[in-house]
Amino acid sequence: MPLNFFDSNCILGKIVKPTPMTPQSDDDLLEELSRVGVTRALASHAHALQGDINTGNNEILEISTSRPYITPMWVIPQHSLLDIPDPDEYVKTMLANGVRAVRVEPTMYNGYLCEEWALGPLWRKLEEQRIPVFIGGSDLGKYPDQPRNGFSALNLFEISQTFPNLPMIIYKLNFSSLRVIYVENSYFTAHNGIEFLVDIAGASKVIFGSGMPWSPPGPAALSVAFASISKLNKELIAEKNLESLLEQVRT
Repeated sequence: MPLNFFDSNCILGKIVKPTPMTPQSDDDLLEELSRVGVTRALASHAHALQGDINTGNNEILEISTSRPYITPMWVIPQHSLLDIPDPDEYVKTMLANGVRAVRVEPTMYNGYLCEEWALGPLWRKLEEQRIPVFIGGSDLGKYPDQPRNGFSALNLFEISQTFPNLPMIIYKLNFSSLRVIYVENSYFTAHNGIEFLVDIAGASKVIFGSGMPWSPPGPAALSVAFASISKLNKELIAEKNLESLLEQVRT
C-alpha cells in the first residue's frame, strides 16, 4: 500500500522571482504534490513570506476554505516589525480560524530576531498552547556559504532550552544540525539520509516536507518511500508525526 504524505513545507500563491520550473498556479503545484502521493498539505502563503504578513495569512485562510486538504499555517510577525501582535489575542484569533501551526522565517535582507527577549511573550503563549513552530532560514537549515541572514544556532538552542515544551521543527535540515527537536526532510536527500536521521534522532522526530515551490517534491517523498526502515517508521515520517503535533494543540 502506498504512503499518504502530509506535507509540512508548502507555499501557495505567487512567489518572487520564480524559476522556469516553478508551477504556474496553485492548481499546478497541488497536482504535482498529488503525483508523488501528497494528500494533505500544511501551507503558508507567499505574500506572508515575501510581502505583507497579514494579507498573506488571510489569503491562506481563503484557500483552505475551498480546499479542505489544505491546513493553513500563519507566518508570525517578528521583532523589528511595528505591528507585533498581542500574543493572547493573536493566538486566540489563530485558533478561532483553525490555524494550529506557525512559520517563522527571516526576510531576505534582515535577520529578524527570534530571541527570548524579543519574542519571549509570543513563544511563551505558543508553548502554552503547544502550537508547532516551523523555523525556516536558520543557520541549521542552510549551507554554511549561503550569504543571507538567518537565525543562529545559538538562537534556536536557547529557545529550545527556555521553552522546552514548544514544538520546534527546523526546515531544510543540513548536515550540521542532527539533534534538534524535529527536522523536516525536503532538502536532506543524501544517500541513506532518512535511515541516518532515524538512527540519530528517531523516526518520531522526522517530518516530511516537499519544499514546494522552490524544490520538487519527488526526492523528499521517494527518500522516505524507499528508505530501509520499517513501514511504521515510514508512516510516522510521511504523515503521522505531523498529525500528532497538530492534534496536541490546545484549542
